[in-house]
Amino acid sequence: MNELIRALACVLAVVLFISAAPPGNGRLSGRVTDSQGAVISEAYLIVHWDSSGSTVGLASNVGIVHDLNLQSDKEGVYSVDLPPGFYDVFVSSQAFTPSCRKVRVRAGEIASFSPKLRADALVTKELADRF
Repeated sequence: MNELIRALACVLAVVLFISAAPPGNGRLSGRVTDSQGAVISEAYLIVHWDSSGSTVGLASNVGIVHDLNLQSDKEGVYSVDLPPGFYDVFVSSQAFTPSCRKVRVRAGEIASFSPKLRADALVTKELADRF
């Protein structure tokens, strides 16, 4: 009986420890589309950490050391787990004007950025002149 009580006490201690541990990463996700809502597959994304406040003790801005390079899937969807922090997210695709936005990722939460890229006037004009 004592062994059963000890085992239950150990399980309870582990459960309490896990629930008391701070949540780790958050998630950044979204879908890249054009201005009409059509999916843009294989869009190129750069995720760059903005270290604002981290040097003066802002513990909720942990960030990453190196930029991340991502690509949206065939449905235009992207998703990545990140430490809490401020991030600049740059999105581009062939023949579209790039989009960039600062996004706040919080531990245990999902931050969303779903850019709508517009056809780039410079590229459109030059292609129209060529054909």
